[in-house]
Amino acid sequence: MLMTHSYTFPFHHKTTLILSRLSSALDSVYGWLSSNRLVVNPSKTEYLLVGTPQQRSKIVSSSVTFKGNILSPSNTARNLGVTFDSDLTLTKHISSVCRSSYYIIRQLRQIRSSLDYNSSVLLANALVSSKLDFYNSLYYGLPQSSLHRLQLVQNALARVVNPSVKRRDHITPTLQKLHWLPINSRITFKIAVITYKTLQYKSPSYLHSLIVPYTPGRSLRSSDKFFLTVPSVKSSTGSRSFSFAAPTVWNALPISLRSSSFLESFRKSLNTHLFPP
Repeated sequence: MLMTHSYTFPFHHKTTLILSRLSSALDSVYGWLSSNRLVVNPSKTEYLLVGTPQQRSKIVSSSVTFKGNILSPSNTARNLGVTFDSDLTLTKHISSVCRSSYYIIRQLRQIRSSLDYNSSVLLANALVSSKLDFYNSLYYGLPQSSLHRLQLVQNALARVVNPSVKRRDHITPTLQKLHWLPINSRITFKIAVITYKTLQYKSPSYLHSLIVPYTPGRSLRSSDKFFLTVPSVKSSTGSRSFSFAAPTVWNALPISLRSSSFLESFRKSLNTHLFPP
């Protein structure tokens, strides 16, 4: 899952008009759902006002009405399993991932002596690595302090699978043995694969429309082909959007990867490129 756009929210008198239009749109959605025999509870609906603290402080009235119910913005909102916050720091979501992952790691540690190596790897991937990879493309551009928390989870998981590895031992050889990309590389891997699929299959259309091939004024060398245009952004939030992240990650790949014809070969070569054996 990736943020497809970054927006600058219009302030002052324009906000009243924008929120009024949002209220009308919600009522229209309610009417469509009702006509199709689908149910939504306006009183339990919440919405998130995204922006910097300075931007949000300029909004005089942030209430939205939905079928007569007055909605105030929430501090966080859960969507498709991800907990978003108004600053898009994903702090609460990462805390939740770490907390649930450490709980499972403790359970695995208790039964590790009863498992063979392959079974422990299988359980580790299914129960914890899947949590670390869940919508991890959203982590692109987050501070390293946030990503380090997730890396500590992966390190702890690797030590459970390989009990002989001590806390003072360097973890990279163990990750290599397990064929586990570190957290930063896993994020890059996910964005690169999504970009490849979007370019190759021209879908989903809402992502494909955000990718613009680079067209220089003069001929490029062969090694400089298959580039994408990196848009200009003015905020840290904008630099985390798909329209910026996708070409930035893609252009950093060697031409042998950017010109791959098949998804499976692209994935294998990408994994080797990000984490050489």
